[in-house]
Amino acid sequence: MALALALVFLVWGGAEIYVAATLLAPQLGMPVKALILIISLVVGAYATLGGFRAVVATDKLQYVIVALYILAMGWLAIKGLGSLDSGLPPAGLVGTKSGVGWTRILSPGVITILVTFVAYLPGWLFETDLWIRVQAAKDDAAARRGLALAGINAFLFVGLLPMLIGVAALGLFPLESGLYPAAVGFEGDAIFAALVAGYAPGWLAGLVAVGLVAAAMSTIDTCANVVALSVAYDLLEVNRRRSGRQWSRLSTAGAVAAACIFALNTDSLWDIFYLSSGVLTAAVAFPVAAVFLPGVNPRGLVWSSRAGLVGIILAYFLETRGFLAAWEPAGLAATGLGFILWGILAAAIGYLLGTLYK
Repeated sequence: MALALALVFLVWGGAEIYVAATLLAPQLGMPVKALILIISLVVGAYATLGGFRAVVATDKLQYVIVALYILAMGWLAIKGLGSLDSGLPPAGLVGTKSGVGWTRILSPGVITILVTFVAYLPGWLFETDLWIRVQAAKDDAAARRGLALAGINAFLFVGLLPMLIGVAALGLFPLESGLYPAAVGFEGDAIFAALVAGYAPGWLAGLVAVGLVAAAMSTIDTCANVVALSVAYDLLEVNRRRSGRQWSRLSTAGAVAAACIFALNTDSLWDIFYLSSGVLTAAVAFPVAAVFLPGVNPRGLVWSSRAGLVGIILAYFLETRGFLAAWEPAGLAATGLGFILWGILAAAIGYLLGTLYK
């Protein structure tokens, strides 16, 4: 699974660098590409020189800042809703791509939400938070504490609060002629910046910028560390000798540099996030979860991971070229995300064949 993890987190690291630079550029009055280089140099410096300990040490402080940042965004969203006459977003929203109302259970918008849960939750629940904590913890008790904290963090600051902020944004920044307003961006990636610009007092705006930088650095260094860990620890199997440390540092520096190059050539995040998350769910989540499940067939796990990785990438290309639409329900085909379900199906078939093979 190391190759799948390295590819996914390389992509995510580059995407996070791109997002951070895009959101900071208007506030700092700097070109996006210049900020991409600066962010990459800063994160690369302490992640490479300090290694895993530096990432953990900075993440402790960044976690507190990010938590306060998300809480502040939630407060701004509630403040903004309070200024509306209704206090709630309109119920009859229509999808900008499909033209179908979101109140229909099988509308493309609702199906997109459901497929998003399928794509994101298993993969992101079982990969980094579990993977790194199990490898880095000094004992089982410490690993369990880390997993418990990660679960609380994911529920509050990755799930619940961002969901509430997104729902509030539907009312605060309504569609204009069937399109998202420029203030929040075509993919909604500027919602936080729009909340700050419209509802934050001046003193809070400065603190929010610090929170944004902390959030970006926390995510970028973790992504780079996962890439380096997968390459150095799992693929190259470096040891603790001096040469091993040099290879580890080289892997970290290379991960940040590759993520920087990716960020410089990125202009959309939709396919990046869904494909990479789908890879984690189809190729990584089940094999990692199987560490804690009794009676799992080892050959089936290997076949499942390989079939999931190949299957979801193949399905992605078939989906984007329209070959799978005829095999999918209309609502699912309209989302363009059916490839995730096909990848999961391939992983399940791979496990079944692996267990039957003698």
